[in-house]
Amino acid sequence: MADSPINQVASDLRSPQDQAGDVPERIRRRYLASDRHGPGVGFYIDANVDRPVFRDAGSRLSTDRDDPNVVRELVEIAQHRGWTMIQVSGSAAFRREVWTTARAAGLEVRGHKVTDRDVQALARRTARPGPSANPARSPEPTAGRPTSLDATTRLRVVEAVVGGRIVESARQDRVLAKARATLARWLERDDNAGPSTRPSRRQNKGREPTR
Repeated sequence: MADSPINQVASDLRSPQDQAGDVPERIRRRYLASDRHGPGVGFYIDANVDRPVFRDAGSRLSTDRDDPNVVRELVEIAQHRGWTMIQVSGSAAFRREVWTTARAAGLEVRGHKVTDRDVQALARRTARPGPSANPARSPEPTAGRPTSLDATTRLRVVEAVVGGRIVESARQDRVLAKARATLARWLERDDNAGPSTRPSRRQNKGREPTR
């Protein structure tokens, strides 16, 4: 798939309710918004720059960046506006990042040809809690750690993607095996990250040495 000269995320269903400038409050506080110097509303990091981080045309968001943080904000805006399916275009890096972030958030994505590597990246993304996870689609982790139910829900996202994108059963099995192994490693790493039962040096200080 050839790269497009500009990175875009658009609603697959054009809606008159998609108003340019309608963004989550967190993003509104982060940027300066202006309808000058181009179509739609530009979102600027500060008043001293001429190029916006991204432009908002209501049903379409565009940027000249591949930055994962910007992608995450574009996906957040899409969720804020109730988009359930998005059309992505632009550089290969941008399309891949949008696909991974949006699928982890529960959105359908068109415009990116998914590879096995993308599916594995999605497995890693969904194996651990993060801002890209959609709380409406997966339970909130307890004390910052994924529960077994949360892990199962996240794996189902990957299984749905694999089932919809990969026809050959043997290839499905290979990709899902890698995804399950990745998820298991993250859960095992998290289980082993609990507090140590060994006494600290401060606790040992002052004890008489054993003779």
